[in-house]
Amino acid sequence: MKRREFLGAGAGLVLLGAHAGEPGKPPADALNIALIGAGDQGRVLINSTLPIAGVRFRAICDAWPYRRQGTKYYLSVYRHKAADYADHREMLDKEKGLDAALIATPDALHAEQAIACLKAGLHVYCECPMANTVEGARAMVRAAKETGRLLQIGYQRRSNPRYLHALDKLLREAKLPGRLTHLNAQWCQPVSEDLGWPKAAEMSADELKPLGYASMHEFRNWKHCRKHGAGLVAGLLGHALDVANWFLGVPPKSVLAAGGTDFHKGREWHDNVMAVMDYETPEGVVRAAYQALTTTSAGGTSAFEHFLGTEGSLRIAEYAKWTKLFHEPHAPDWDKWARLNYVLKEPLPAPEKKKEDEGKPEDPNVVKSRETGLVLSYDLPVALDKLPHQPHLENFFDAIRRKARLACPAEAAFPATVAALKVNEAIEAKRMLVLSRDDLSSL
Repeated sequence: MKRREFLGAGAGLVLLGAHAGEPGKPPADALNIALIGAGDQGRVLINSTLPIAGVRFRAICDAWPYRRQGTKYYLSVYRHKAADYADHREMLDKEKGLDAALIATPDALHAEQAIACLKAGLHVYCECPMANTVEGARAMVRAAKETGRLLQIGYQRRSNPRYLHALDKLLREAKLPGRLTHLNAQWCQPVSEDLGWPKAAEMSADELKPLGYASMHEFRNWKHCRKHGAGLVAGLLGHALDVANWFLGVPPKSVLAAGGTDFHKGREWHDNVMAVMDYETPEGVVRAAYQALTTTSAGGTSAFEHFLGTEGSLRIAEYAKWTKLFHEPHAPDWDKWARLNYVLKEPLPAPEKKKEDEGKPEDPNVVKSRETGLVLSYDLPVALDKLPHQPHLENFFDAIRRKARLACPAEAAFPATVAALKVNEAIEAKRMLVLSRDDLSSL
């Protein structure tokens, strides 16, 4: 794929018209799918699926009538005729022509709903984190194996062409940026108010109680409640934990963490977390520092993974402008890899010239010092020209059609879920925790 500007959210809407509104009958191999959870992340999955040919939404499941009906209308605009349900069990009982389900519900519901869909014969795409307990995540892996159905977890970086290029071409083949020694990763979320709701769409206490919610406020702000969510690290920074496991080839061996509810005093889950993990790779120990913060965008680079090596470093993110490969002055030059189009060398910064130096020839010794003493930056010749979740969903649908292998099956995602949940445990324990083989076993 040629390098180009990354299409943002506004441009992404243009993509929806490619296949979403095609007239006539769907192709013979069209997949009939259901969406379980029609909230903000559910809408992200819808918008990332609509441009994909041969996929039709046939059912919507959400406990809130207001959201369910709004999503049903939204899909109808793109000529997807979907039945709507308040309960996934009723949907599975009545809808017999479904091939797959996309799950974007609160974390505590993932295991129950995913397992029910798998046992009903559906393939499942489940948003991360897998579950809010290790036992729930492990049960999901087992259910996928027992039923023979596919279970893809929404760590979408595993299908991102920039991440794939970085792993396959840079780290594995070119061995850039040298032996990896450290990793820094972060995810910053902006300070925000609690979510509200239209008064006319409010659910009563009698409607909320069977769903496990004490109030409409709890229903709308479930992420901040320990009963319903898995915490800030699992919900956001879990993507970085998965990238670390994927790139390093091993899960962490130990976890040390600190955190607290520093900004939003009324919320249950920590809104600031810092964690340190050790990875024992075949090349040596890699020490990693992670932070999930409630603050600002950190100067515009709110979420990234930065791998440090002996000859440079790789900072990578879903958004191209945040990705850079840095070459250290002492390392062998990377001109070979630039010629092979593995990296794109960025121009040297222009030398600073004083007014009194105008017209003087440039001193070659100064030029040489500048060229050999700078940390040079490189870009990647690959960019994602789709919505961030779309390639991962494409991989899921291709795997159902037996045209591809899952990029992130449940057993591959399981160690990142364990690591994220262990961060929560380490904060409460106030000590380092060692992850055993049993902890990381998905069987």
